[in-house]
Amino acid sequence: MNFITATLELRSHQPDEVTVHGITYSAADAVIPATDSRGETRFRLLCYTGASSKNATFKDMKVGKRVLISGHISFGDDPTKPLDIQVSTIETNIPGNMYVNQVIMGNTFFTKKTPTDKGEGKSMYCKIGTTLDNSDTTTWLFLEVPDARKKKLSEYYRSGRNFCVQGYLREYRAGDNDEPYRALVATEFTVRKEKAKLAGTTPKASTAVGYDEIDPTPEGY
Repeated sequence: MNFITATLELRSHQPDEVTVHGITYSAADAVIPATDSRGETRFRLLCYTGASSKNATFKDMKVGKRVLISGHISFGDDPTKPLDIQVSTIETNIPGNMYVNQVIMGNTFFTKKTPTDKGEGKSMYCKIGTTLDNSDTTTWLFLEVPDARKKKLSEYYRSGRNFCVQGYLREYRAGDNDEPYRALVATEFTVRKEKAKLAGTTPKASTAVGYDEIDPTPEGY
Protein backbone atom coordinates (compact mmCIF):
# COMPACT_ATOMS: atom_id res chain seq x y z
CA MET A 1 0.00 0.00 0.00
CA ASN A 2 1.33 3.42 -1.01
CA PHE A 3 -0.51 6.22 0.82
CA ILE A 4 -0.36 9.97 0.25
CA THR A 5 -1.92 13.06 1.76
CA ALA A 6 -1.05 16.31 0.03
CA THR A 7 -2.26 19.76 -0.95
CA LEU A 8 -2.65 19.67 -4.71
CA GLU A 9 -3.28 22.51 -7.13
CA LEU A 10 -5.80 21.57 -9.80
CA ARG A 11 -4.65 22.17 -13.38
CA SER A 12 -7.52 20.70 -15.38
CA HIS A 13 -10.46 18.31 -15.35
CA GLN A 14 -10.29 15.56 -17.93
CA PRO A 15 -13.45 15.62 -20.08
CA ASP A 16 -13.98 11.86 -20.19
CA GLU A 17 -14.20 9.23 -17.52
CA VAL A 18 -11.40 6.66 -17.48
CA THR A 19 -11.41 2.97 -16.61
CA VAL A 20 -8.37 1.79 -14.69
CA HIS A 21 -7.93 -1.63 -13.04
CA GLY A 22 -11.54 -2.43 -13.96
CA ILE A 23 -13.01 0.64 -12.15
CA THR A 24 -14.47 3.78 -13.72
CA TYR A 25 -13.18 7.12 -12.45
CA SER A 26 -13.53 10.83 -13.02
CA ALA A 27 -10.06 12.20 -13.68
CA ALA A 28 -8.16 15.47 -13.24
CA ASP A 29 -4.60 16.73 -13.58
CA ALA A 30 -2.99 18.30 -10.52
CA VAL A 31 0.42 19.16 -9.07
CA ILE A 32 2.19 19.70 -5.81
CA PRO A 33 3.32 23.27 -6.53
CA ALA A 34 6.95 24.39 -6.63
CA THR A 35 8.66 27.73 -7.19
CA ASP A 36 9.84 26.45 -10.58
CA SER A 37 7.39 24.57 -12.80
CA ARG A 38 10.15 22.06 -13.62
CA GLY A 39 10.08 21.04 -9.96
CA GLU A 40 6.34 20.45 -9.73
CA THR A 41 5.26 16.93 -8.77
CA ARG A 42 2.53 15.89 -11.17
CA PHE A 43 -0.40 13.54 -10.58
CA ARG A 44 -3.52 12.29 -12.26
CA LEU A 45 -6.34 12.27 -9.71
CA LEU A 46 -8.87 9.45 -9.97
CA CYS A 47 -12.23 9.64 -8.18
CA TYR A 48 -14.56 6.65 -8.21
CA THR A 49 -17.72 7.60 -10.06
CA GLY A 50 -19.84 5.38 -7.81
CA ALA A 51 -19.06 7.55 -4.75
CA SER A 52 -21.71 10.14 -5.55
CA SER A 53 -21.04 12.89 -2.97
CA LYS A 54 -17.26 12.60 -3.24
CA ASN A 55 -17.42 12.56 -7.04
CA ALA A 56 -19.65 15.66 -7.04
CA THR A 57 -17.10 17.51 -4.89
CA PHE A 58 -14.31 16.27 -7.12
CA LYS A 59 -15.99 17.58 -10.26
CA ASP A 60 -16.63 20.91 -8.55
CA MET A 61 -12.96 21.51 -7.71
CA LYS A 62 -11.76 24.78 -9.21
CA VAL A 63 -8.81 25.03 -11.56
CA GLY A 64 -5.93 26.90 -9.92
CA LYS A 65 -7.18 26.24 -6.38
CA ARG A 66 -5.59 23.96 -3.80
CA VAL A 67 -7.36 21.02 -2.19
CA LEU A 68 -6.24 18.60 0.50
CA ILE A 69 -6.34 15.07 -0.89
CA SER A 70 -5.69 11.69 0.69
CA GLY A 71 -5.51 8.50 -1.29
CA HIS A 72 -3.44 5.68 -2.70
CA ILE A 73 -0.62 6.11 -5.19
CA SER A 74 -0.89 3.97 -8.31
CA PHE A 75 1.03 3.89 -11.59
CA GLY A 76 1.36 2.24 -14.96
CA ASP A 77 4.23 0.93 -17.05
CA ASP A 78 5.17 4.32 -18.58
CA PRO A 79 7.53 6.24 -16.23
CA THR A 80 7.11 9.47 -18.21
CA LYS A 81 3.47 9.75 -17.15
CA PRO A 82 2.35 11.23 -13.82
CA LEU A 83 1.62 8.95 -10.88
CA ASP A 84 -2.05 8.28 -10.22
CA ILE A 85 -3.79 9.01 -6.93
CA GLN A 86 -6.93 7.01 -6.24
CA VAL A 87 -8.69 9.62 -4.13
CA SER A 88 -10.02 8.56 -0.72
CA THR A 89 -10.91 11.96 0.81
CA ILE A 90 -11.16 15.57 -0.37
CA GLU A 91 -11.07 18.76 1.72
CA THR A 92 -11.63 21.96 -0.27
CA ASN A 93 -11.94 24.37 2.67
CA ILE A 94 -8.23 25.09 3.24
CA PRO A 95 -5.99 28.19 3.17
CA GLY A 96 -4.71 29.08 -0.29
CA ASN A 97 -1.06 28.78 0.77
CA MET A 98 -1.39 25.53 2.75
CA TYR A 99 1.31 22.97 1.92
CA VAL A 100 1.19 19.25 2.76
CA ASN A 101 3.20 16.48 1.12
CA GLN A 102 3.34 13.26 3.14
CA VAL A 103 3.78 9.79 1.70
CA ILE A 104 4.00 6.30 3.18
CA MET A 105 5.12 3.52 0.86
CA GLY A 106 4.86 -0.07 2.01
CA ASN A 107 5.64 -2.07 -1.14
CA THR A 108 9.19 -0.81 -1.63
CA PHE A 109 12.48 -2.63 -2.06
CA PHE A 110 16.15 -1.85 -2.58
CA THR A 111 17.77 -2.48 -5.97
CA LYS A 112 21.29 -3.59 -6.81
CA LYS A 113 22.52 0.02 -6.97
CA THR A 114 24.19 0.67 -3.63
CA PRO A 115 23.66 4.01 -1.80
CA THR A 116 25.75 7.00 -2.89
CA ASP A 117 26.63 9.78 -0.45
CA LYS A 118 26.87 13.28 -1.94
CA GLY A 119 28.70 14.52 1.16
CA GLU A 120 27.97 16.25 4.44
CA GLY A 121 24.93 18.47 4.32
CA LYS A 122 23.75 16.77 1.13
CA SER A 123 21.67 13.69 0.60
CA MET A 124 22.59 10.05 0.34
CA TYR A 125 20.56 8.31 -2.33
CA CYS A 126 19.88 4.97 -3.96
CA LYS A 127 17.46 3.59 -6.51
CA ILE A 128 14.40 1.72 -5.24
CA GLY A 129 11.37 0.00 -6.71
CA THR A 130 7.75 -0.12 -5.62
CA THR A 131 4.97 -2.41 -6.80
CA LEU A 132 1.21 -2.41 -6.98
CA ASP A 133 -0.77 -4.77 -4.76
CA ASN A 134 -0.15 -8.40 -5.73
CA SER A 135 1.14 -7.27 -9.11
CA ASP A 136 4.20 -7.42 -11.35
CA THR A 137 3.73 -3.74 -12.25
CA THR A 138 6.72 -1.86 -10.84
CA THR A 139 7.87 1.73 -10.96
CA TRP A 140 11.34 3.00 -10.13
CA LEU A 141 12.39 6.08 -8.20
CA PHE A 142 15.17 7.31 -5.95
CA LEU A 143 15.29 7.24 -2.19
CA GLU A 144 17.02 10.28 -0.68
CA VAL A 145 17.95 10.56 2.99
CA PRO A 146 19.47 13.45 5.00
CA ASP A 147 22.56 13.22 7.20
CA ALA A 148 20.52 11.97 10.16
CA ARG A 149 19.49 8.81 8.25
CA LYS A 150 22.66 8.02 6.31
CA LYS A 151 24.06 5.58 8.86
CA LYS A 152 20.75 3.75 9.02
CA LEU A 153 20.51 3.46 5.24
CA SER A 154 24.06 2.13 5.02
CA GLU A 155 23.32 -0.51 7.65
CA TYR A 156 19.89 -1.52 6.35
CA TYR A 157 20.64 -1.65 2.63
CA ARG A 158 20.51 -5.10 1.05
CA SER A 159 19.73 -5.65 -2.62
CA GLY A 160 16.13 -6.90 -2.88
CA ARG A 161 15.32 -6.14 0.77
CA ASN A 162 11.79 -4.86 1.40
CA PHE A 163 11.17 -1.82 3.56
CA CYS A 164 8.49 0.70 4.54
CA VAL A 165 9.26 4.40 4.20
CA GLN A 166 7.71 7.72 5.21
CA GLY A 167 8.64 10.99 3.54
CA TYR A 168 7.63 13.27 0.71
CA LEU A 169 7.71 13.07 -3.08
CA ARG A 170 9.60 15.41 -5.36
CA GLU A 171 10.15 15.50 -9.11
CA TYR A 172 12.30 17.43 -11.54
CA ARG A 173 12.04 17.66 -15.32
CA ALA A 174 14.69 19.24 -17.54
CA GLY A 175 12.02 19.64 -20.23
CA ASP A 176 8.24 19.61 -20.09
CA ASN A 177 7.84 16.21 -21.74
CA ASP A 178 10.90 14.51 -20.28
CA GLU A 179 10.85 11.56 -17.92
CA PRO A 180 11.11 13.10 -14.46
CA TYR A 181 13.75 12.57 -11.87
CA ARG A 182 11.43 11.22 -9.18
CA ALA A 183 12.51 10.84 -5.57
CA LEU A 184 11.03 9.96 -2.22
CA VAL A 185 12.81 12.03 0.42
CA ALA A 186 12.70 9.86 3.54
CA THR A 187 12.13 11.14 7.04
CA GLU A 188 11.98 7.58 8.39
CA PHE A 189 12.04 3.99 7.14
CA THR A 190 11.79 0.56 8.71
CA VAL A 191 12.70 -2.99 7.77
CA ARG A 192 11.89 -6.43 9.08
CA LYS A 193 14.73 -7.78 11.20
CA GLU A 194 16.84 -10.26 9.34
CA LYS A 195 17.07 -13.62 11.03
CA ALA A 196 20.55 -14.93 11.63
CA LYS A 197 21.39 -17.75 9.32
CA LEU A 198 21.48 -21.06 11.14
CA ALA A 199 24.81 -22.77 11.07
CA GLY A 200 24.29 -25.61 8.65
CA THR A 201 25.43 -29.10 9.53
CA THR A 202 27.78 -30.25 6.81
CA PRO A 203 26.89 -33.83 5.90
CA LYS A 204 29.67 -36.20 6.67
CA ALA A 205 31.28 -38.04 3.81
CA SER A 206 29.54 -41.34 3.14
CA THR A 207 31.17 -44.39 4.72
CA ALA A 208 29.57 -46.75 2.24
CA VAL A 209 32.00 -48.74 0.12
CA GLY A 210 31.77 -50.75 -3.08
CA TYR A 211 30.32 -48.13 -5.47
CA ASP A 212 33.48 -47.96 -7.58
CA GLU A 213 34.56 -51.57 -7.20
CA ILE A 214 32.91 -54.01 -9.55
CA ASP A 215 33.14 -57.76 -8.88
CA PRO A 216 34.10 -60.13 -11.72
CA THR A 217 31.15 -61.66 -13.57
CA PRO A 218 30.45 -65.06 -12.14
CA GLU A 219 30.63 -68.04 -14.52
CA GLY A 220 27.29 -69.12 -15.93
CA TYR A 221 25.67 -65.68 -15.84
